[in-house]
Amino acid sequence: MPALRRIAALAALIVAPMALAAGVASQAQSMIEQGQAAAALQLLDKHLAGNPQDAEARFARGLALVRLERSKDAIRVFSDLTRDYPQLPEPYNNLAVLYAAQGDYEKARDALQAALATHPSYATAHENLGDIYAALAGAAYSRALQLDESNQMLRHKLALLNQIDASETVAREAVPVSAPPAVAAAPAAAPTPAPAAAEAEAPADTDALGADTRAALLRSVEAWAAAWSKQDLSAYFAAYAEDFVPEGGLSRAAWEAQRRERISAPGRIQVNVTDPAFSSTGDASASVSFRQEYVSDTFSDVVTKVLDMKKTAGGWKIAREYSR
Repeated sequence: MPALRRIAALAALIVAPMALAAGVASQAQSMIEQGQAAAALQLLDKHLAGNPQDAEARFARGLALVRLERSKDAIRVFSDLTRDYPQLPEPYNNLAVLYAAQGDYEKARDALQAALATHPSYATAHENLGDIYAALAGAAYSRALQLDESNQMLRHKLALLNQIDASETVAREAVPVSAPPAVAAAPAAAPTPAPAAAEAEAPADTDALGADTRAALLRSVEAWAAAWSKQDLSAYFAAYAEDFVPEGGLSRAAWEAQRRERISAPGRIQVNVTDPAFSSTGDASASVSFRQEYVSDTFSDVVTKVLDMKKTAGGWKIAREYSR
């Protein structure tokens, strides 16, 4: 059945946590990648006996259990992590993969939606959610075809899903089961402009945005990153325009509540902005893209962030924010 092949491919997108900290978790991750999952599990169990709240080690233990095909135990590990660290998207993603492997697409869908509620720019979860919806669609089409075998449109839709399944399976054969964070990060798949195109666009940007404007934009972006790093919620929210609309369909109030929780939860946060690029989008608007490096005591990632900015009486403010 087409849906099952999509889920088999989905299983390749189970991911390793953020950047595993140096120590037992990192050592265990290396052992798992070398095919020594049983030995890694012993190492982790011994470590966790004295350090039961080590999130990285607990995550690595879940990966070891997946490699050992102990799905029920792995589900328990990742479920416990979502309870203790709800701000981390990876445990939800891996739960979804395990649920999907069992054919429980509804639970897989719910887990992925929870991952995206905590981390809307998590590309792997978006991709996996698309696969889940395709699996659900395939199952529904098949049931409908059983009831109406003469429906040629249903046969055509199932044939299209079959074509997608075949191409997706081939494309993912080279993806390791415990892919490193860089593989799952959205920027890795982002196309890099050809040098000629970049050279052609540069003069237009320079003409549209003067040096003073670019400097003012960069100061606003760096102030936003600094407020995030300091966990200064007042300054952080002040960086956004009054008409800012969050991605993912969230209301402004729901988005602020989510951000308050995610920014306040870690013991420390560091956000770095590098390689900024500017473009004019109107008389009082501009876009700034840059490499965003986020590190906290529980999570780290690197994305290409884009901030659409608008000039207000209070300076340049964020009108839209997304990752690519």
